[in-house]
Amino acid sequence: MFSKRLIFISACLLLVASVVSTPAYAKKNGGQSHGSGYSGGSGSSGGSSYSGGPGPSGNGNLQQWWQELPDNERQMLRDRYEIFQGLPEDQQDRLRQRWQNYRELPPAERQEMQKKYNHWREMDPEERERMRGTFRKFKSLPDDQRQQLRRELHELRDLPPKEREQRREELHRKYFPDD
Repeated sequence: MFSKRLIFISACLLLVASVVSTPAYAKKNGGQSHGSGYSGGSGSSGGSSYSGGPGPSGNGNLQQWWQELPDNERQMLRDRYEIFQGLPEDQQDRLRQRWQNYRELPPAERQEMQKKYNHWREMDPEERERMRGTFRKFKSLPDDQRQQLRRELHELRDLPPKEREQRREELHRKYFPDD
């Protein structure tokens, strides 16, 4: 669950980078957003097609799609692109690969990841930071404990919400007693 969320967030960052770079690239090169060897920034050959939902479906629609975005969304995408550009090359490559992996997922899995991402985005910053800390602790567990915790968390899915939350807290205390 956490790894899919991480992949999705990374994929979104890469999407932002590719979407923002094309209008900037086109403006810099006299309005030509195609040709000149530009591949859309996705790290894959085949142009900048986007198959993850609404948005540009190729270079021909990209300019129109960009112009139709509200100003605040365009600015958000520009900001994310600057963050992406500031990452070391190996991290950019990892994000490109994650984006490619995301694009190859079946539509139902992409939709599920989008749902989880939207839930993440709607959380307040303190809750997101708490979850990041828990994830870091989870990654530091030995492999056998990580697998066991995954199994136990998976079993919680069928429980009623109140019981699920109570059991989740018990698991948290069991695996992360320092908290």
